[in-house]
Amino acid sequence: MITRIAADLGPVGVLVTATSAYRSERFAEIGDDPWAAVVDDMLGATFRTCRAVVPAMQAAGWGRIVNIASRSGLVGVARASHYAAAKAGIVGLTASLAKELGPSGILVNAVAPTQILTVKDGTPSIPAERAAELARSIPLRRLATPDDLAALVVWLGSGANTYVSGETISLTGGDQR
Repeated sequence: MITRIAADLGPVGVLVTATSAYRSERFAEIGDDPWAAVVDDMLGATFRTCRAVVPAMQAAGWGRIVNIASRSGLVGVARASHYAAAKAGIVGLTASLAKELGPSGILVNAVAPTQILTVKDGTPSIPAERAAELARSIPLRRLATPDDLAALVVWLGSGANTYVSGETISLTGGDQR
């Protein structure tokens, strides 16, 4: 995919990785195959995609990588330890890449959002009653939207960001639980 993009449009200067393989399973019930699948679908895919763009960014002396992690990767989540572990791995990968690639002019950051309220085919991703309950616990009194996430990602990936690197920015509306 990266080779084709580079052939059609030129080298990738900004990469945003966003993976999800959320499965609700009790820890004791997670087998080796589901564990490996979730971790590889998220952490492995992020690793491989970053690896594919880094040589061209290094050659250019400039690049931006923004990895979408999750608040779950920072604080854990019951019934999805494989998901939380993979997202925590993305946080660690981000910090490591920032240290290694910074001298090449490449800034690497992660965003760790809480639940984001999306709408698909007119149906909210979180039922209204549950969304209202969650919003009451957030200081901004609302759930994050895709636009909230996009605005942060666009800035981190832009030339306006000249110094923020190696950070994982929580997108929580002030909720620090």
